[in-house]
Amino acid sequence: MTLAASLLAVPAGVSAQALPDQIRNAGVTVAQWDRIKLEVRRAAAARAVSERALVAVAERVGVELSRGGRIDLDQLLRLIDGRATQIKDLHERLTLLATSGDPATAGLLGQARAAMDTGDLDGAERILGGARQAARVSREKAQLREAEVVSLEAQVKALRFDYLGAAALYEEAAKTAPETETKARWEYRMKQALALRQRGQVFGEPEPLTSSVRLYRDAALPLASRASAPADWATTKNELGLTLTVLGERGDKQALDDALAAFRAALEVRARATAPADWAETQTGLGAALMRLGERGNDQAMRDAIQSFRAALEVRTRASDPRKWAMTQATLGAALATLGRSGDDKALSDAITAYRAVLEVTTRAGAPVEWARTQSLLGNALETLGERGNDQALHDAIAAYRAAIEVSTRASAPARWALIQNNMGAALKTLGDHGDDLAMRDAIAAYRASLEVNTRAGNAAMWAASQNNLGVALTTLGDRGDDLASREAIEALRAALEVRTRASSPTMWAATQNNLGNALTTFGKRGDDKALRDAITAYRAALEVRTRPRAPSYWADTQNNLGAALVELGKRGDSEALGDAITALRAALEVHTRASYPADWAETQNNLGEALETQGDKGGGRANYDAAIACYRAALEVYTPEHAPADHASVTLSLARVEKKLAKALGV
Repeated sequence: MTLAASLLAVPAGVSAQALPDQIRNAGVTVAQWDRIKLEVRRAAAARAVSERALVAVAERVGVELSRGGRIDLDQLLRLIDGRATQIKDLHERLTLLATSGDPATAGLLGQARAAMDTGDLDGAERILGGARQAARVSREKAQLREAEVVSLEAQVKALRFDYLGAAALYEEAAKTAPETETKARWEYRMKQALALRQRGQVFGEPEPLTSSVRLYRDAALPLASRASAPADWATTKNELGLTLTVLGERGDKQALDDALAAFRAALEVRARATAPADWAETQTGLGAALMRLGERGNDQAMRDAIQSFRAALEVRTRASDPRKWAMTQATLGAALATLGRSGDDKALSDAITAYRAVLEVTTRAGAPVEWARTQSLLGNALETLGERGNDQALHDAIAAYRAAIEVSTRASAPARWALIQNNMGAALKTLGDHGDDLAMRDAIAAYRASLEVNTRAGNAAMWAASQNNLGVALTTLGDRGDDLASREAIEALRAALEVRTRASSPTMWAATQNNLGNALTTFGKRGDDKALRDAITAYRAALEVRTRPRAPSYWADTQNNLGAALVELGKRGDSEALGDAITALRAALEVHTRASYPADWAETQNNLGEALETQGDKGGGRANYDAAIACYRAALEVYTPEHAPADHASVTLSLARVEKKLAKALGV
């Protein structure tokens, strides 16, 4: 029996045995203790509190006072009245709190009040400790609910493309969530970082992207250590890699390197055996970062990207997840196409296969925008294949582009429509280069359509690109006798050079200068010496940027073109131009060898033959004719009737002509 219970069980006039030992040891008599109990009854009645509770308090107070060796009876009596007031206040507060707040805490407060009423102070204190914990849990639940509501508000802002507003609210949610809710705080920081990444992606702003990277590193990762939460740590590393990849796409090489490190770290946790879907996701992200490096000329990085995409497709199968399978196939196609443009025919063929596989899942009816985008990418890959002599690929490319603009119309997606028109123009031009005049005129129409959207004021760079492409196509028509096309070609190329300046874009400026030289040469061949001299000036300007060390193949192209223009001028009596032509053409052959560039080599051999033949005509004698014959015969080794019938026929006539001249010189 407790001490309090023993006091309550003893009636008035209790024996000394009912006294607590410590109080008895302090010298308190039974009569004194009876007086104390009488004061307890009075005070309890006066304050309308439990007598048992007040007796228990009085006993505790007496015991505490007795520790000094004696009890001051008057002091104890005075304290009882104050304790009665405190018990009343405590009882009222317990009653009030028990009728409000969460049910768990209210129930415990009711139990504590009942324990107080029976005088069980120990029990009441113990129960209140439990109530305090329940209240803390309730408060944290309320904080968590508030944080979730804030995050819902953030989600609405993100739906409205207010990514900065969404990020601010996710930050508030992370701060509102209780310290103990590490997972929730991590999730909100991750969403905050994602919102900033989306802002940077959609609006092309670098600052939100760098802020996103800082959040992943400084806010999210500390909440998800590899030791305590390995899956969340790996997810954070993966998302960090995605943001860094976006920064890398915009020219930040260090960001790309950091992205690779982040993805590879994630793969240390995201194993294929234990988390195949996450593993495939990170393999895809790794592939995207590697592809960006590959686009800058790193062929090994591009091959590694292809390997990552193919690894992901071992998990992301068409049967298990057709949407993600198609997305990964499309990205694989882009990587293969890039490698294919570097000369890898097998990669180019695989890219076409990948895009066609995507179109089996991504249909026009189900996903028209993605379908059109894939048709356009397929057209690009087929166009590259067509540039290597495959006319069927060119026809297929044109069909793919035309399918794409049925969805990506000028009205619904003007920028996309203009880009596809420009690309379709390139495919049509290549087909036109093979002798199809109608295709060449369709190419010109496509470029002009592109220019209706890509205006100089709205998109100067694309406008200049389309003007350049239009000029090249018109030059080809000019070569075939269309004087108006020649004039329009020169006009278009000079317009392009108003935007493509040497200071702002030297590589593009040099390319357009070279193309302008071609157009002027075509016009000059009809008797305009000034046009020829302007062409030579344009070629020499291009060669100030297209140097042999920096761009050997382009340098050789322009040397060949310069040589051809100089030959034409040499035919009109300019012996110095003729000598310069031979020098330029022989320089081109140092780079454009038969082994590396057979078609270019054959063209330059033909031009050199023409220069030497002209020199022979100007009194150079049989040695020049012999050298010219050797050049024409060399060209015919590549220009066969099967592979280049028109060029074969033209060079054969030149060869016959110079052989006749040689025979005449020999008196045969």
